[in-house]
Amino acid sequence: MKSEEFFREVDEELQRDRMLALWRRYGSLVMVLAVAAVLATAGWVAWQHWQERQRAAEAERFAAAIADIGTKPAEAATRLDGFAAEARTGYGALARLREAEAKATAGDGAGAVATLEALAADGSADPLLRDLAAVLAAGRQVDTGDPAALKARLEPLAAAGAPYRYTARELLALLAIRTGDSAGARSTLEELSKEVDIPQAQQQRVGQLLATLGGIAAP
Repeated sequence: MKSEEFFREVDEELQRDRMLALWRRYGSLVMVLAVAAVLATAGWVAWQHWQERQRAAEAERFAAAIADIGTKPAEAATRLDGFAAEARTGYGALARLREAEAKATAGDGAGAVATLEALAADGSADPLLRDLAAVLAAGRQVDTGDPAALKARLEPLAAAGAPYRYTARELLALLAIRTGDSAGARSTLEELSKEVDIPQAQQQRVGQLLATLGGIAAP
């Protein structure tokens, strides 16, 4: 046997001995970790499946709860309140929005505002839905609420990049009109009319308001 082959075989034996020693020392830990990884994966899959079933079940309950908003709004509001209190998915926040709609339809304007404001203050709800609730609450109070408080609430919602900035700016213009600040309202509406991606229906409203204030909408 050549010396190179001898030394190679000795080296391989030493490596095997080291591996066996390591396995005897850490093998049980490796097995525990492997089993833990399998169990974690299985648990995650089960959790995902449970969430999907939970969402599907809540979607059905949500659809049933909103079915009578147009015909029995007070009863629908009660059902939606109970559903939202028990919901474990995003349907809970959606239910609050529809609950406010049902209350308004039933003539309970104050209750609608209270529901929207509670959702707007709910830190566990989706930020988009919280902002929407805040805008809708301000919109329901634009004719009667405290102008200074409403302005302070709407200004962050009207900032560049905010999801409902166009509606918030329109409400700020309406507040300015209500308080006699025609120049401020006109300036806000003129800037709003320059937005290229503003919805067409809102663009038309802005143009009409500007016309009554003597302003000119952007072409």
